[in-house]
Amino acid sequence: MKLAYYPGCTLHGTAREYDASTKAVSKTAGIELTEIEDWNCCGALEAIFDKELSMGLSARNNMLAQKTGLDLVIPCSICSHNLSRADKAMKTDEVFRGKIEKALGNKYKNNGFKIKHLLDVMVNDVGIDSLSQKFKKSLKGIKAVPYYGCLLVRPSEVSKFDNPENPQSLDNLIKATGAECLPFTQKTKCCGGNLLMSKQDYAFILTKKLFDEAKAAGANCMVVACPMCHMLLDGQQSMVEKAHNTVINMPVLYFTQLIGLAMGLGDKELELDKNMVSPKQLLESIGKETKEEKKVEKPETKAGAEPEKEVAK
Repeated sequence: MKLAYYPGCTLHGTAREYDASTKAVSKTAGIELTEIEDWNCCGALEAIFDKELSMGLSARNNMLAQKTGLDLVIPCSICSHNLSRADKAMKTDEVFRGKIEKALGNKYKNNGFKIKHLLDVMVNDVGIDSLSQKFKKSLKGIKAVPYYGCLLVRPSEVSKFDNPENPQSLDNLIKATGAECLPFTQKTKCCGGNLLMSKQDYAFILTKKLFDEAKAAGANCMVVACPMCHMLLDGQQSMVEKAHNTVINMPVLYFTQLIGLAMGLGDKELELDKNMVSPKQLLESIGKETKEEKKVEKPETKAGAEPEKEVAK
């Protein structure tokens, strides 16, 4: 399978571990990624000041991807959301399309070009059954909650691969690795990432709510598919602890890091050392039997001898 690849700004910056694990897992899964040339920001920041400029920036990336003749895969939920919205606008809004085509000096193709989030590709195009055949070890011992965030499966008009209210794709992928996927009612709630710069105290309240439920469920990690969510849940976790005088200490893995572990890929390939909250204890839990699961050894008997019978009193 060959796909055009748009990493977005964060995967070439603060989320390099997501980029590295995406490439490593994709290669193992048989996906050939071609990073589009001369890509630009998706317009997430520009959207605050000029919505049309933001959409135009995303449309430009789509045009660059169309030159490859391949469908486009995006690991970042925000980028996937923005480029998908721009694609819809370019295909349905003639006025907007005319402005962008004039500004960029190029025509937008409407020939079946598809934009998909990486999770969609892994679960629905590669398929969990096929992906599982690449797994070399069970991740039994990991107890994870799946966190989709607020943009990965919304709005359904541009993100059509899962139920926007109760998505299951990440749940099913976690289960396929042998890890335990715990119920998580806040799986599509906002983590507060968009409020981090303007209302940090409220952002941390939203973040703590997620961790409170995860810890109450018995989770020893959280699995995400968005660099913004990861930046807050992992990168800012110590700040949340300080603000609320609490201890969270919960590793937050990208889903690519999780399935990479199941594939037998090394820590360096997945760049687990880049995660702010160390996953060392989590990795040590893989494969360990709990006391309840340990088998009680039966007393040995000599060959050919009958086991002793209890004498009736």
